Amino acid sequence: MTSSVPFRDTFWNIPGWAQIGLYIGGTVATAIFVWGVWQHVRLWRAGGPEHRLDRIPDRVKLVATHVLGQVRTLSQAYPGVMHAIMFWGFLALFMGTVLATIDWDITLPLFGWKLLKGPFYLVYETVLDLFGLFFVVGLGMAVWRRFVLRPERIDPTAPFANVLALLFVINLTGFVMEAARLAVVKPAWAMWSPVGWALGEGMLAVGLSEPALRGIHLGVWLFHAVISLAFIAMMPFSYMLHLVTTPLNIFFSKLSPRGAIPAIENIEEAESLGVSKLEEFSWKRRLDFAACLECGRCQDACPAHMAGSALSPKRVIVKLKRHMYGTLPGPIHGLIEPNELWACTTCMACVQECPAFIDIVDTIIDLRRYLTLSEGALPSTAPQSLQNIQRAGNPWGLPPAERLAWAEGLDVPVLEAGKEVEYLYWVGCSASYDKRNQSIARSMVKIMKAAGVTFGVMAEERCHAEVGRRLGEEYLYQTVQQENVEAINRYRFKKVVTHCPHCFNTMKNEFPQFGGEYEVVHHSVLIQELLAAGRIKPTKPLNETVTFHDSCYLGRYNGIMEAPRDVARAVPGLTLIEAPRQRERGLCCGGGGGHMWMEVPAERRVNVIRVQEILGTKPSTIGTACPFCLAMMDLGRKVTGAEETVKVKDVSELIADSLEVDGAQR
Repeated sequence: MTSSVPFRDTFWNIPGWAQIGLYIGGTVATAIFVWGVWQHVRLWRAGGPEHRLDRIPDRVKLVATHVLGQVRTLSQAYPGVMHAIMFWGFLALFMGTVLATIDWDITLPLFGWKLLKGPFYLVYETVLDLFGLFFVVGLGMAVWRRFVLRPERIDPTAPFANVLALLFVINLTGFVMEAARLAVVKPAWAMWSPVGWALGEGMLAVGLSEPALRGIHLGVWLFHAVISLAFIAMMPFSYMLHLVTTPLNIFFSKLSPRGAIPAIENIEEAESLGVSKLEEFSWKRRLDFAACLECGRCQDACPAHMAGSALSPKRVIVKLKRHMYGTLPGPIHGLIEPNELWACTTCMACVQECPAFIDIVDTIIDLRRYLTLSEGALPSTAPQSLQNIQRAGNPWGLPPAERLAWAEGLDVPVLEAGKEVEYLYWVGCSASYDKRNQSIARSMVKIMKAAGVTFGVMAEERCHAEVGRRLGEEYLYQTVQQENVEAINRYRFKKVVTHCPHCFNTMKNEFPQFGGEYEVVHHSVLIQELLAAGRIKPTKPLNETVTFHDSCYLGRYNGIMEAPRDVARAVPGLTLIEAPRQRERGLCCGGGGGHMWMEVPAERRVNVIRVQEILGTKPSTIGTACPFCLAMMDLGRKVTGAEETVKVKDVSELIADSLEVDGAQR
């Protein structure tokens, strides 16, 4: 090889004893790393079984998208860019080290082939220099944010400072070594390493001689080798373990529907109901705890935390993490207070934001199950609502015979055995018994009749107790579902339509656990399809400015965000505007997780926070696609004094108000 050919001189200026020391140190550091990771794996594997090796291509795609691509991390500007350039910089430097090892220890001695030479080597040098610079910039952004800006959600603790400092020194010493080598050798291709070349020119400018540069190079190389190997060895015992746990947790993440809570199998014979101790968590849930980055994104997105309740999803997971590793002893239900668990609205905002894909809500519900089923410790008025569901088939405890009173005068068909219809219309409790929400059901009947849709309601319809499952009352939920599935299966229909996202989610995603396999459609999707097919046509202009509020169980849970907007846009004269937080990042109304039926101690009301946010867009109407949301938005506008100036309407009401039925306006 001639000096005219660019190449990597792997051990330039490094004596043989130092090279031998590097290989010995590398072996020891790698052994410690593997041993340390194995200790974690053993701890995770001690949890219960859980199948997470299905759909391998989908899991690989998730890792490519959210680990290599950093897509979810980049959903927030400053911390996203900060972490992404640090990660990509670290990854580039790591891959550069791997290529150098392959070049020197595999391809050259075994095949006599120099990998790092010529144009490929020049690109290699430039990429490593630039990504090394990005890495330093990212570290600086991290220090500034964590220790100067200090947002509430992150902890400016010494361990984080130490890790950042160590990474900075490793990167800086790498640049110094490169600069000293380039300053001595002065290769024609030196500028392909822009950072190292510029630093080397600075060394020459201050008058450093060749012996001094060689001495600096060797001294810094030895120091760099020691701290780099120390970093590898200490990774399993520090915050940097997340380089292992985050990709693993994303790979093993939940691929079943987000809204499907796992059932307690054989509940009559189950030894434990819910979770009260570490041994009852599955291996995947333990990996969840270990994967927590303590970044606080979940806390920032949590409506219960915004409202000043006891809940911080970050604190819950961090406490479980420290309990698992033995640094926070005591019973789980002593470390995590009941008020923390009951404050959760199960809105999934925390899960949506978590860059490590931690199933926070599922964990909270498991802990709730123990309080409900084993301790009988339901809060506030929740026990009465669940008793009403069990006794009367609805959370208000109103007579089952009044369930169809909303349909008076509408000639609503009731399903008959043996007679098939297109849609079973599942009305739900809110529209059956709540006076305000009955308008949604009446609007849906008018829309379906105008479209010529064949449908029917069930005389035996009763509450599916979804609220019970979210509150941890799994026994009630399973009992009711067996009755519901048995009743539904008596009839013939093609699809189920429901206007309540809570009904939609449980029937679509959770009824299959009990043998109820149905094609379930949300009413906004059905209306969207009827509009597209020309089976209905809104004609009466509604001069309203509508700010649409996304239901958590429709949007975040089931990905239905455009259908209700398309429905609203179809109304002549209507102007649709967006709330500050929208779609998969919309803010909860505060009614989920059982909160419609109980009081939770907090400084503010979630629905009031949301209504105030929406009122900032100056709407004449708040649009919804959920009876829970409608009720909470309606109450919120009254509390904020906007009752006389702002209306709240479901998208079906908007369409029905604009339809001509039998030649007359509705």
